[in-house]
Amino acid sequence: MHRRASFQRNLQTEKTFLFFDRQQLSKKIIYLGLYMTSIVGLATPVAAAAAKEPTTLMCLPGERIFSETFDPDTVSHRWAFKGDFSLRNGSLHRTELYPTENRRVRIQDASFYNTIIQFDFKFSDRTTDIRLVTGSGGHYNSITQIRPNYFQVNTPSDRDAGFVPAHLGECVSLSQQNSWHTMTVEYWNDEVVAHTSVNTFVYGSHPIVNRTREYLAFQFDLPGASIDNVFIWQAIGQKKDWSSLRDEITATQKGRPPVPRTKEERVKYDLINVKSDLTRFDKTYQELVALHDSLKSSLHTTYPDAFQTHKQLSKQIAALKKKTRETDKVFKEMETAINKARKAEDEYVVSLYPDLQALQSDGIPQHRFLSEQAQLRHELEKNNDSQLQALMTETNRLQKAIEEAYPQVFESVDVAVEKRNTARQALNDNPGFQVLNKKVVEAGRAVKEYEQKMLSRLLVE
Repeated sequence: MHRRASFQRNLQTEKTFLFFDRQQLSKKIIYLGLYMTSIVGLATPVAAAAAKEPTTLMCLPGERIFSETFDPDTVSHRWAFKGDFSLRNGSLHRTELYPTENRRVRIQDASFYNTIIQFDFKFSDRTTDIRLVTGSGGHYNSITQIRPNYFQVNTPSDRDAGFVPAHLGECVSLSQQNSWHTMTVEYWNDEVVAHTSVNTFVYGSHPIVNRTREYLAFQFDLPGASIDNVFIWQAIGQKKDWSSLRDEITATQKGRPPVPRTKEERVKYDLINVKSDLTRFDKTYQELVALHDSLKSSLHTTYPDAFQTHKQLSKQIAALKKKTRETDKVFKEMETAINKARKAEDEYVVSLYPDLQALQSDGIPQHRFLSEQAQLRHELEKNNDSQLQALMTETNRLQKAIEEAYPQVFESVDVAVEKRNTARQALNDNPGFQVLNKKVVEAGRAVKEYEQKMLSRLLVE
């Protein structure tokens, strides 16, 4: 008999499900309810929502090229997530696990150009925002950010292409907690329009949008939110009346009340767009920025130890670990022992729920298995399972031993930053540094003064 059917049947009796002897049963029975709750999405298929033709403002929909209803039996292998996201009640839910470790769930092997993306979303009382993020070539190119009281569309920085962030538009829109809403985002060349209805929309255009989207992810800053019914269509053209509708939309967007913000917040957003426009269109500003960038680059090149970025320091630590692993036999053996200890923890968790392992052999996506496994492990840790604690103690002992033997390999980025800052402070008495740094400061001040002058003109207008 198919193992999935067997798994569902085994849930009917705790004796069949748990596979524990009588001495262990009293200890393990408390996990039955927890497990049944955590895998309800596994055991109970949810009827897939029909992917209707999207209601669009700008684009003509063509072939549907991606569909996801988060039915447990059909969820795509292309999603990348572990315990920080989980299938619950036929949707993808941001869990309480590891709330700062991974905030995004992405579609692997994405390749979308002129595109219509539609998805359902739901806020909880903890959720601050949900973001649809797209990117290409190692850079982001659009961010649709949804908050409980408004949504907005922004473009990020891409210094390689000469772009800084831009705020394309915003729209007041109330999203009730624990209620489902639908967002549609349309891309055509350099244009983007996001909308939840014909009256609640954000439109904008920017050259950075005019790219193939090789990265597509949903970001949740805090646990509690859910997404569902993610559909993607090719866009095969613009509507015949789009030119006139664009004018109407632009005028409406410009004339409607802005999102309530403090004066400081509003000035901040105005400055973002001033800098974006100056970067793209103002030759004087471009020359000021180029001079500042050139001087700053010279300063950093001349004194590299004092100006390494957080990212550069992280890469250096990772490179050292990789080199040590390749050249030091003892280090590699200690790492292998740690990996075996962690594997033993995972195997113990799975051993308590053999039917989860049966589901894995049925071919459920790896991310799905890891997610369910993480949820179960979390419950075991909360209930102070003695055997799991013993296994974790051994893993921690081995980890401590390797860190004590190779402290330079496990140096934290924070420690590296402190060393960098110390190196920078040591340059205060260096005449060459002082001369070059003064030029950098003066060039940066000229950039800021020009920005403020242009911002003042905007505010007057």
